[in-house]
Amino acid sequence: MSNANDMQDLVQDFIIEAEELIEQLDQDLVELENRKQDLDHLNKIFRAAHTIKGASSFLGFDKMQQVTHQAEEILNKLRKGEMVVTSEIMDILLEFVDCIKNILEDIKSGSDTVNITEIVKKLKLANEGKIITSAQTTADTKPSSNINSAKQASQIKKATKAIEQTIRVDVSRLDSLMNLVGEMVLTRNRLGQVSSELDKRFDGDFLVEQLLDTTAQIGLITTELQLAVMKTRMVPIGKVFNKFPRMVRDLSKDLKKEIELHISGEETELDKSIVEEIGDPLIHMIRNAVDHGVESPEERVKKGKPKKGNVYLTAYHEGNHIVIEIKDDGRGLNAEQLKRKALEKGIVTQEEINNMNEEEAFGLIFKPGFSTAAKVTGVSGRGVGMDVVKTNIEKLNGIIVIESKLGEGSTFKLKLPLTLAIIQALLVEVSGEIFAIPLVSVVETVRINENEIHNFEGREVLKLRDSVLSLIRLDEIFNVEGSFNEDIYVVVVALAEKRLGLVVDRLVGQEEIVIKSLGEYLGGNLGIAGATIMGDGRVRLILDVAGVMEIATKMPRRARQRISSSKGVGNKSSGGLRVLVVDDSATDRKIMKRLLESTGRIDVTEVSNPKDALVAINNVQSDVIITDIMMPDMDGFELTKAIREKGVDVPIIAVSSRNETGISNKMKIYGVDAFIIKPISLENMLSKIDELIAAKSAT
Repeated sequence: MSNANDMQDLVQDFIIEAEELIEQLDQDLVELENRKQDLDHLNKIFRAAHTIKGASSFLGFDKMQQVTHQAEEILNKLRKGEMVVTSEIMDILLEFVDCIKNILEDIKSGSDTVNITEIVKKLKLANEGKIITSAQTTADTKPSSNINSAKQASQIKKATKAIEQTIRVDVSRLDSLMNLVGEMVLTRNRLGQVSSELDKRFDGDFLVEQLLDTTAQIGLITTELQLAVMKTRMVPIGKVFNKFPRMVRDLSKDLKKEIELHISGEETELDKSIVEEIGDPLIHMIRNAVDHGVESPEERVKKGKPKKGNVYLTAYHEGNHIVIEIKDDGRGLNAEQLKRKALEKGIVTQEEINNMNEEEAFGLIFKPGFSTAAKVTGVSGRGVGMDVVKTNIEKLNGIIVIESKLGEGSTFKLKLPLTLAIIQALLVEVSGEIFAIPLVSVVETVRINENEIHNFEGREVLKLRDSVLSLIRLDEIFNVEGSFNEDIYVVVVALAEKRLGLVVDRLVGQEEIVIKSLGEYLGGNLGIAGATIMGDGRVRLILDVAGVMEIATKMPRRARQRISSSKGVGNKSSGGLRVLVVDDSATDRKIMKRLLESTGRIDVTEVSNPKDALVAINNVQSDVIITDIMMPDMDGFELTKAIREKGVDVPIIAVSSRNETGISNKMKIYGVDAFIIKPISLENMLSKIDELIAAKSAT
């Protein structure tokens, strides 16, 4: 990045800040005449002048620095009580403000029109306690003003033409705007779903087609608005990158190395909140590359490399993510050495080392307290730093990928979301419940069969290509009923350097979701990042991948039994009736289970969907099946028909929250034995079960 561009950015920032400060000075000085004894107010004015002087001195704006320095002296005496506020002093101070306004106009237009001789003279005299009145200076200032009148007129013309290109907006206002856009995205999703349902029901209707067109238009506008609002929060990553050339230069000098930093992609933009979080991780990673990565000049020459080492810092967009690469042409990472060090420090066990692949060995550098430095220096060796990187990247739902070749160098890739407010998510189903997994954490999805899962030392694992992947079942983490389906999906997620497979029943699809906080009462649940409202109006939980990984490490080691034997339903342990309840609503299933098991003579097995129910009837013995009617993919009548076609003749009770038309005919056609409307009365349900069991026993 060129120094000219850096300086231009600083000048622009100075102009914006100075305009605000000068405008405020105008108001504050006028107010000071009425609040002469207000020390806080005087201090505020002094700080503003001091800020303008410091910044203008640093940037080489000598005129502004000289004038402000003189005014600062007066303000300092006023706040210390060495001078008192008089109308004459106020006139001079206000004249000073007008002068620096004109100087700022010169800076903006790149011209030099302001003569500061008279105002500096006035300020110096005022500082010495000598006041020049306006009458005394009229003769002196008139010629000067005549000479500059043409230039001033030109400046005024320029000022009227110039339109402000930037305004400062409080971040909280942008957050509020982003929140409203989030609500609009939710409403768009809801409207889209309602339109689709109406289209299915009234196919070809003119008004429905109009609604679909309007919905599509609203969807387009919402997306554009969302992007526009997101862009207002975006800042170039160059703001973070700018401090690294100096840092690398100083570090190289301390370590007696020759290293050049190459920066590219500094114009890449991402959310302000993320820019604030990645500063620290990048500092640690670049320090690590300079200290551990790049060798000393002597060592490089011995290896046949150029004396000067290189560190590359690159940023670029990849889909809805930003990727930051820190690459060096140094010694690379030695997987075996990392394993030995970790073992010596007691960070890992021998058993873990034996099952560790190269990528996992590289990940050891992120363990707290881990360091490969031979001795402690000002730069490294205390075992802190890289664990900070991991913590900060996890906080942002980011991924760290390490690529390294011994003797050739290492590349660290940070993959981060562009924004944290509205994200792309993968929706998955677990026992009828829908969960959202942030897409930035998803590496891949794999469809497998239960038989492909192996137990290894009390943990479930899956052999995926050349590596062994640890698995965790979301139904166990969130304590919901397990699936009966043999064909399941594994969602491979990554966080920082770790990978884990989440076992789910079904992949629902990808959707743009708005993250909503669960509030103080429900917040703080490990494994849950927040919630979102889906197109159908239902609230769905968003997984916190870092939390899920933490839960996975704490879960007891045990071999998982097959679901059919673990249920214990076929053993008829309580000597009672065995009832299979099929319902896509977890709440309705729990209510039914609690009602029936409260009798002490009924064992209930819950199933969340018709597909699982068809598998369950082969594995679980049932005396009665109770099924909901309104379910996705297959309703209760279609499920009953499929069960009857399998030759199962146990009594089947259908339940629904609304009365079905032509229910008697449907019951006969599909093979349903009884129909009950929700809410269910325990007495009514028990008498119906007893009646059906008695009728079956009699045949």
